[in-house]
Amino acid sequence: MSGIAKLRKVELRIVAEEIGLVVKEGMKKSELRRLIEDSDVFKNDNEAVKSAVEDVLENRNKKSDQDGEIEIERLKIERIKLELQLAQVKANGNNTSFDQGCKSEPEESLDSLIKKCLVNFPGDSYDLHNSELYQRELKDHQGEPVCLLVHNCEILPIINKCSSFTKLQRIIAWCMRFKENARNPLQRTTGNLTVPELSAALICLVRSVQFVYFSKDIQCIMKGEKLSNSSKLLNLSPFLDEKNVLRVGGRLQHSELPLNHKHPMLIPNNCNICDLIIDHYHVFYLHTGVEATLANLRTQFWITNGRSTVKRVLHKCLKCLKAGGMLCPLTAFVKRRCCRLGMRKKEQTRLSAQNHGDRMNGALDYSSENSSMLVR
Repeated sequence: MSGIAKLRKVELRIVAEEIGLVVKEGMKKSELRRLIEDSDVFKNDNEAVKSAVEDVLENRNKKSDQDGEIEIERLKIERIKLELQLAQVKANGNNTSFDQGCKSEPEESLDSLIKKCLVNFPGDSYDLHNSELYQRELKDHQGEPVCLLVHNCEILPIINKCSSFTKLQRIIAWCMRFKENARNPLQRTTGNLTVPELSAALICLVRSVQFVYFSKDIQCIMKGEKLSNSSKLLNLSPFLDEKNVLRVGGRLQHSELPLNHKHPMLIPNNCNICDLIIDHYHVFYLHTGVEATLANLRTQFWITNGRSTVKRVLHKCLKCLKAGGMLCPLTAFVKRRCCRLGMRKKEQTRLSAQNHGDRMNGALDYSSENSSMLVR
């Protein structure tokens, strides 16, 4: 039984006596434990031993609680002693005639003064809390109980350490799966990450960033108040959905578009996750330009000052700089085809003009010959 291993020597002796065993004087803890485990009562009637062990452990807990209360009361008495001593020192210092009036009488010691003050000092903690001394010396300094809710307004450190939005999303998804498996060990999830897990990780990321950068706006929306005039989101009609994600409002709520198209999630433009999202969409759609990348972004996210932020991020793309501009492969292909078609058109125009000029020259020569014949 695991409970016997927690007992002390005195407690083992009590258990052995309760189940009817003969305990010799001077037996060690290991001998007492072996005596209990080898007894017939332990083997046949395990419930009796279990109840005896539980009684001993319960008595130990009660005793420890009483010892703790006694220690607390002792500390309170020490505090009262110090306060009385301080009050006596102040009285002796302020009253100059005190020493002269007490010369004929023996000095009253501090212990006698304390005994006089604590003559009716309560015995238990219940009487202590209701006593006049406690009410005057200790309880007056206590205030009303206050419940505080502290929210950590710091961005996740992993956001500033990742260089890929896909990698960041998968890391958060694995962490959330570990949390769920730890809470429900009987229903563990294994295998590759699923689409709902990745979506939940994205919601967690966006929500954590929004609570850091849009905390004042979120508090105003939760309280039902209007946003301040200095808010960057004032013209976007933001609202909180059922998952406490801040989204863009507007008239598109009456359309049949998907939720992310009608109400994209708000992302601040001055955080690292914003750059990661823009870079992800820019590369995913084959290095599109500013307008195309911004249009693709707004199918799910709405970045404050989006156009200038997208320009800033796309100007850092090395592949676009090496290619000679921020052009996607499809745009470059179309441009090359248009250039070739334009050159062909110019060549055809030049050849047609040359042929037309040759015809005109022949007609002029023919007309000049006929005119000379008529003159003759």
